[in-house]
Amino acid sequence: MHAFAPMLLVALAIIAFAVVAPGNQSNYVVSKMEMLERYTGVTNVLLIGLVIYWLARLLFMPAAFVRLIQP
Repeated sequence: MHAFAPMLLVALAIIAFAVVAPGNQSNYVVSKMEMLERYTGVTNVLLIGLVIYWLARLLFMPAAFVRLIQP
């Protein structure tokens, strides 16, 4: 499993809930997620973590990367 898969699943579940929930519940979830992003910068942290993760994979497991790009 990818290191960021659990976070992606949580984000997709929140998005799916916001899509199907009634208006006031959807607005509540969206406003809480906006507040979380505004105060923590979680998106920046996750993107930087993803870059560091891939750099570590390239440095410590180059064979796995070569298998990804070979036909």
